[in-house]
Amino acid sequence: MDLQTERAIAEIKARQAKSVGLQMPEGLKTKARGMAREIEKATGCNVLILGDPCYGACDLRTPRGIDLLVHVGHAPIPDLHPSTPTIFLEVRMDFDVRKGLLQNEGMISGKVGLVATAQHLHLLPTALRTLEDMGRKAFIGQGDARTAAPGQVLGCNVTSALSVQGSVDQYIFLGSGYFHPLAVALGTGLPVLSMDPYRGAVSDTGEAREKVLRQRYAAMAKAGNARDWLVIVCDKPGQRRDALALRCREQLRERGLTADLLLLNEVRAEALLPYRAEAAVSTACPRLAIDDGPHYPIPLLTPLEMEMVLGLRDMGDYRLDQILEGDTPG
Repeated sequence: MDLQTERAIAEIKARQAKSVGLQMPEGLKTKARGMAREIEKATGCNVLILGDPCYGACDLRTPRGIDLLVHVGHAPIPDLHPSTPTIFLEVRMDFDVRKGLLQNEGMISGKVGLVATAQHLHLLPTALRTLEDMGRKAFIGQGDARTAAPGQVLGCNVTSALSVQGSVDQYIFLGSGYFHPLAVALGTGLPVLSMDPYRGAVSDTGEAREKVLRQRYAAMAKAGNARDWLVIVCDKPGQRRDALALRCREQLRERGLTADLLLLNEVRAEALLPYRAEAAVSTACPRLAIDDGPHYPIPLLTPLEMEMVLGLRDMGDYRLDQILEGDTPG
């Protein structure tokens, strides 16, 4: 694993930063103290480790007094412009993608779309060549302005996959975790083969997709009886969709339902309890509803799911909620 500490040191020296914030996702925080000491020794600056949870490049924190933010583990969101100077260290992680593809040749279709998280984007060209050597047609799509490179998928944005949807009958995802490949499966309706470099596992997301869809339709059925709603707005810079929240509130009120806006930075089940609503729609990251929704005391829907409940969208037309170019103030 390359944390790109030398690059951070060079940037700090070049910018003559005196107070630096160091932000990492949960999986890398065990490296934070060592990296902070190394930076301080090399540059003479003060490093403040930002200990709050970090969910991605949409979740930049800039405490008062910070000259420079060093954000580790994610690629920048190009249409998001931080208020504090920020450098992104994407942390490339290698694995033998060629071996993984060859060992699972029987699971691979004839026309394949390739997608990955930021840590594995550099492996996509190798995957493309390997698939072509195997006699497959492979495609790497270009996403919208929220993606930093071709083939990149975010938990809230699979436009790179959608851009080649008409040319493929399967996707291969390079990365860990289940949500990104699940987002591609929900967003495109096509099978996704997930290659996890850490566990060495290769799996099809079909079963997980069906399970999630059953949960989502159950939540929508429960929300169909709700008369009192909350519309959640998230204060994280890359997730704040004010215009969408206002539209959701008006759509609810137009049907005679009670609906109020609620601004949160951390969207949590217990944060909703004092307001005694019967259902909520979240305009924050769609992962909140899909990942955490089953643990909420009331139905937590995405805006597209709310439209299905209100009869504004066909109940059979399930689509992934995405945060797209221009959706946030940026």
